[in-house]
Amino acid sequence: MVRHRTGRGIGFADEGPYDRDADGVLWIRQAIARGSGRPLFPTVHALRQRRTVSRMLCQVCGADTLKHDPERQLFVLKDVGRPIEEGELTTAAPVCPPCALIAVEHCPHLRGHVAAWVERPLPWGVAGILYDRDTLSPVPGDDLTKVAYGDPARHWLVATRQVLSLNGCTAVFKDTGYLLPAGAVGPQRPLPREAVTT
Repeated sequence: MVRHRTGRGIGFADEGPYDRDADGVLWIRQAIARGSGRPLFPTVHALRQRRTVSRMLCQVCGADTLKHDPERQLFVLKDVGRPIEEGELTTAAPVCPPCALIAVEHCPHLRGHVAAWVERPLPWGVAGILYDRDTLSPVPGDDLTKVAYGDPARHWLVATRQVLSLNGCTAVFKDTGYLLPAGAVGPQRPLPREAVTT
């Protein structure tokens, strides 16, 4: 890692035009080998995550979730002891309802989960590895640092995830093959027949 030529931030010594996004944020470099290997649930491919989040693609099948429902998307997150809250920050992409069942069944991270229909998932910032301004070494810490767009700290970060703010949230739960808004009397969003397992 080197100091950026502008003096405000970090960069790669051989930085190219595709290393930064439109907001000037430096992104980690990762190889792309689509279709090879097997899922590594604890890791997330930075470019794929950024693509799914920015285009509202299903994180499981890659389909456009806006085609399923242009007014709201389904988000399934790890359960932290409360429902998804208004303005919640997440690096998770949406899922289409059929894939929500697949995700909670196969992803160890989602064994305990919460879900919500979200009307306005808005770009908030990035998450990644923050670097010290003096030593140009990674700042110690166990978690990725979240930095809002517009925050000068973004120039000292190597991004690995895009962060969304979830707004217009309606909590949901799974019950006999349906995703229902919390407190609903009956099925409101039936899953397609092929998604309901027996």
